[in-house]
Amino acid sequence: MVPSFMPTSRHFSARSFARDVPEIDRAEVLALVRKQIALLDLDLSGLTVVVGAATGYQAVTAAAAALAKASRVVALTRISSRHPSLAAAATATLAFANFANVSECVEVTDRIDSRKWQDVDLVTNSLQVGPISRSLVELLPSHAVVSLMAGPWELRPGTVDFDACDEAGIKVAALNLNHPAVDLLPEFARLCCTLLDDAGVDLRAAKLAIVCDTPCASSLEYALRERGAGVSVFSHPVLLTDDAWDVIVVAMRPSDKPPMDINSLGRIGRNSNQTLLVQFSGGIDRSAASYFGLTVWPPKRPGRDQLGLPLDVLGAAPTVRRLTGGLKAAEAAYRGAELGEDSVGFLVKARSATIERQRT
Repeated sequence: MVPSFMPTSRHFSARSFARDVPEIDRAEVLALVRKQIALLDLDLSGLTVVVGAATGYQAVTAAAAALAKASRVVALTRISSRHPSLAAAATATLAFANFANVSECVEVTDRIDSRKWQDVDLVTNSLQVGPISRSLVELLPSHAVVSLMAGPWELRPGTVDFDACDEAGIKVAALNLNHPAVDLLPEFARLCCTLLDDAGVDLRAAKLAIVCDTPCASSLEYALRERGAGVSVFSHPVLLTDDAWDVIVVAMRPSDKPPMDINSLGRIGRNSNQTLLVQFSGGIDRSAASYFGLTVWPPKRPGRDQLGLPLDVLGAAPTVRRLTGGLKAAEAAYRGAELGEDSVGFLVKARSATIERQRT
């Protein structure tokens, strides 16, 4: 039973799901970008870089590459009258490039001619550029580098064709989220706490389970314990004990099928249909959750490969560290620098990517 002093998930005072990301302070963000470029010694001199055009803090990616002295930066978007937000991405990307005085190096376009891909040195994985399919890989020169701009465990299977990259001799660079200049795992934990706050969860009294198979597990556990929650961690839903949990945080790797499936949700519902499911990462079968009377937060399903809240919610610094770190990992791979456990990034081969998928 749920203790009498603990409000059930039905009584959590949830905030409105819609959150306003603060308007960008361009001067502040530009200062952060310059600081990270200097800290990482990011040097893209002479390189042609393909990034995604975006809104919010993601809009700085093209300008960051240009500020790191890339000779040409192509920001891809898919502008159409049916998707005005994509037009906003082009506008935001160019506006920040203008503010940073690097607009002459930045081109925003909705496509790259197939022959022009031979001129590309670095390709960043983003919604606008990806998926990095075999057909795209075959257009790239063999010296090109694909930057995941993330840890490999953050990607859904099929986002990058690692086999095609290996066969073409193209390096794939992942971001080391633990590197001191990036340090994103504590930020993910802070973001998870914010998501729980939005759900109206009083962590000081919550009996909480974390279902997590990512490197975030220890950071999430530490942050939630610091906030007063009683926390247990499980690496997969099938290992979740049959307790009447107040809250279950789902923090799994992206996958084609939700790891929190009808069987796992049935077990949870039988123990207590008052349990609140919080989708931080990975999938939840929301139809099954509804069938068993379980509440899921956020109420709107996160987009493909997206967290329950965008990293932008925490301000500019975490996103800028991710973007510049991803560019640095790609630059280091391009220049043949040694990449390992203590570096800003590491190389991902088809075999290691397969291992990641098997873990999922």
